[in-house]
Amino acid sequence: MSQVKKILIVGGGTSGWLAANYLARKLGATRDGGVEVTLVESSNIPTIGVGEATVPPIRTMIASLGLEEAEFMRASSATYKLAIKFDNWLKGASHPGDIAHSYYHTFGAFNQIAGELIAPYWVMDRDRSGKSYVDYAMMEGGICDAGKGPKRITDPQFQGPLQYAYHFDAGRFAELLKANGAKNGVKHLIGTVEDVGVAENGDISYVKTAEQGELSADLYIDCTGFRARLIEEAMGTEFTSMNDVLFCDSAVACQAPYLDENCSIPPYTTATAHEAGWTWDIPLNDRRGVGYVYSSKYTDKDTAEQLLRSHLGPQGKDIKVLHIKIRTGKRQQQWHRNCVSVGLSAGFVEPLESTGIYLVDISLRWLAEFLSTTDKFDLSAKEFNSRMNTTYTDIIDFIKLHYAISGRTDTQFWRDNTNPETWTSTLKDKLDSWEHRVPGIHEFSGFPQVFGLTNYLQILYGMDRVPDLSGQESRFGLMKMAQAQALKYEGAVKGGNAVMPGHRELINEIYKSGFRS
Repeated sequence: MSQVKKILIVGGGTSGWLAANYLARKLGATRDGGVEVTLVESSNIPTIGVGEATVPPIRTMIASLGLEEAEFMRASSATYKLAIKFDNWLKGASHPGDIAHSYYHTFGAFNQIAGELIAPYWVMDRDRSGKSYVDYAMMEGGICDAGKGPKRITDPQFQGPLQYAYHFDAGRFAELLKANGAKNGVKHLIGTVEDVGVAENGDISYVKTAEQGELSADLYIDCTGFRARLIEEAMGTEFTSMNDVLFCDSAVACQAPYLDENCSIPPYTTATAHEAGWTWDIPLNDRRGVGYVYSSKYTDKDTAEQLLRSHLGPQGKDIKVLHIKIRTGKRQQQWHRNCVSVGLSAGFVEPLESTGIYLVDISLRWLAEFLSTTDKFDLSAKEFNSRMNTTYTDIIDFIKLHYAISGRTDTQFWRDNTNPETWTSTLKDKLDSWEHRVPGIHEFSGFPQVFGLTNYLQILYGMDRVPDLSGQESRFGLMKMAQAQALKYEGAVKGGNAVMPGHRELINEIYKSGFRS
C-alpha cells in the first residue's frame, strides 16, 4: 500500500491556489509526515479579474484556509452578495435600458407553516396579495431592495443573520492565496510546461518545464484552464460539449469604475437578459465587473461589444473591453488515473448562477476526503467522477431552466431556448411534473445540491411558471396561517432594515477597522 506523499499542481489562478492552500492544510503539509504540495505556474499567464460572484459555501472554504474575513475582503476588493437580480428574463423591454420585468433569486431558505410549504398558499393567494413569491415567503428581497448588508460589524466572522456569499476580484484573490500558500506549506515554483511524460500504464510520470526541468509526483492536479494541458492534451480524456443545451459560448467584459466613490453598492449581482445572451454586473468595493455572455451562433463579436458599450451608457464609449471564448461542458473522467482536473480544465458552465468557484470548492473537498493511497486511485476516482458528473448535471438543468421558461419570443436565441427540443430530458421531466403541483421537499435530497427546493421555487415563480392547483384547494387548509406568516415576513423586513447597516456603510467599516465581534 503506497501512501500519497507528493502532489503537483500545474497552473495557478484561483483554481490552482485554492487547490494548493486547501490540500496543503487538509493533508498536513506543514506537519511531519504530511503530504508535500507543490504548485508550478508560468510567469506569463495573465489573470482576467473582471469580477467573480459566488455562492454561500465559499465562506467555509475561505475560513478553512486560515484567512480572516476582513483580511480576505480587503485584499480581494470584496463585497457581499445576498442574491441575483434578474432583469428582463421573462419578457424583453420595449426600449433599450428599460426594465420590463424583474425578480430576485436569493440565498434564503424555503419556508413552512405547521410543517407545510408556504409556496402553494402563495400560488392560491398571489392575486389577492399582489406580492411576488420572494416577498410573500421570505425577507431577503426586501433587504436587497433597501440596499442593506447581510450582517453587522459586531457579528462573528463568516456568520450573520442572513445567508450570504461574496463578489470579489479573482485576480486579487489569487494573489492573496499565493501569499497565504507559504503559511500553509505550499512549495511555489515558476515554470512553463514543455512536455508531459505518460507511462505505458497511462499514468503521468513527469511534467517537464523549461525553468525547473522534470517534476514528478504521486498525484497531479490539472489547473491549466480550458487548455487542459495534462488531463486532455497528454492523457486524452474526452470533453463533452453542452452547447446544444446552453448556447452561450463567448463573452466580452470590462472593469467599470464607479462614477461616485461614495455611491451605494447593491448587495446582489444583476443579470440582465438581451437579444442573444445576458449581461452580468458585479459590484466590487472600488469598481464594477460588467460583461456580456452571448452565443456566437446568434450574434457576432462586434455586435456583442456594441451591446455591452450601450448597456454601460456614456461610460461605455471608450472603456477597454476583453473578449473571451468559453467552452461549456464537462469531461466524464475528471479524475483519470493519477491526474485530477480542477476548474476550467474539468468543465465550465456559464456564470449565470455563479457556480465556477463552487465547482472548484466541492471538487477539492471530495478529493481531500477520497485521497488515501495510490493503489486505491481507481476506486476514489470512480466515486469522485460519479459525484462531479451528477453535480454538473444538476447545475446544467438549473441554468437551462432560466432560459427554458422565458416568455421572450423577440429573437431566435430565445425561441430556440424555449423549444423543449433543446432541453435536457431531466429538465423536461421536472417541468412536466410540476404543471399541477408545487415541487416537494423530498425531491431534493441529494448531497451536495447547490440548487435545491428554495432555488427552484424562486426561479419558477419569479418567471411566472406557476402550477395550476385547481381542484386541489382541499389539500391546503392553512390559508389564514399562511397569510399571517406573510405579514410577519413583511414586518421582519421592516425590522431588519431598521437595524441592518447599508451595504456601502458596512463595507467601508470592514475595510477601515474590521469586525468587532
